[in-house]
Amino acid sequence: MATPTTSTQTRAGNTRGRGGHRGRRGRGGGGGQKNNANGAATRDGQNGHINETDNLSNALAENKQPASAVDVKQDAEADTPAAADEGTVCWICAEPVKYWSLSECNHRTCHVCALRLRALYKKMDCTFCKEPQPSVIFTTSPDAPWSSYTPDKIPYKDAKLSIMFETQEMMEETLILLRFNCPDPQCDFIGNGWSDLKLHTRATHGKLMCDLCIRFKKVFAHEHALYEPSQLPIHLPSMARGHKHANAKQSQQIEGGIHPLCEFCRDCFFSDDELYAHMREKHEECFICKRNDVKDQYFRNYEALVSPDSYAVPEHFDS
Repeated sequence: MATPTTSTQTRAGNTRGRGGHRGRRGRGGGGGQKNNANGAATRDGQNGHINETDNLSNALAENKQPASAVDVKQDAEADTPAAADEGTVCWICAEPVKYWSLSECNHRTCHVCALRLRALYKKMDCTFCKEPQPSVIFTTSPDAPWSSYTPDKIPYKDAKLSIMFETQEMMEETLILLRFNCPDPQCDFIGNGWSDLKLHTRATHGKLMCDLCIRFKKVFAHEHALYEPSQLPIHLPSMARGHKHANAKQSQQIEGGIHPLCEFCRDCFFSDDELYAHMREKHEECFICKRNDVKDQYFRNYEALVSPDSYAVPEHFDS
């Protein structure tokens, strides 16, 4: 007897890539939005959203107004070849380093990784030695020790993130990354929040953003993927009508993979970990199946579990 698809669900392998990001891009003002002198107002807006969804995952990996997004990206690209030739790449992301993040323990990462850890993951420990680091210094020096920096050398500071900077330009270029920048690489629009950014991408680019990724994926706004209206239901199966399943080819073609789906509730989850927790809490497992090494077999509810019709082998229920 075939197992009814509406009564059981087997936990599938993770079809989504996790922890990756879409590259490092400095972004600037534009899109009709006012530039903030230090980027604090719009940055606080994004951090406010991040605090609401702070489900930490194990993944990882100037005296003038801020330049436009295109200008900042061009500056970053101009610095990349020289940095690559010198072999100065970050040991975390393997990207060329423009600014170093220096901890009191004298361990270094690139400033983008340090910002990502402190602002998105809320991690204040040194990535290398795991010691707590109340403050870090963003610097251009690859070898100057922490003790060599005096207050006059690092006069600029973001108090919320406890990051000190050598120049105002360095501070502005860093905090720009925390704004609601459009993910389109040719667009310099900065939104006032996620709703404003999603409205812009739909109206201007005809593309959509994934709400589940926005809530749980620890990446900057401009690193999120944009989906065609026909692609988003593949990436987020709960939007699809009926019970259609994406094939392996579609899974590979969709950026960010496919969010796992609970076939009973028709709800998507960010990863298999969240789906597994949901299945354990909201649905039923059979202890006989588990004893016989039949793993990740779930039933909609207790009534479905005790029904003999729920089992593929009739003798199972009598064992």
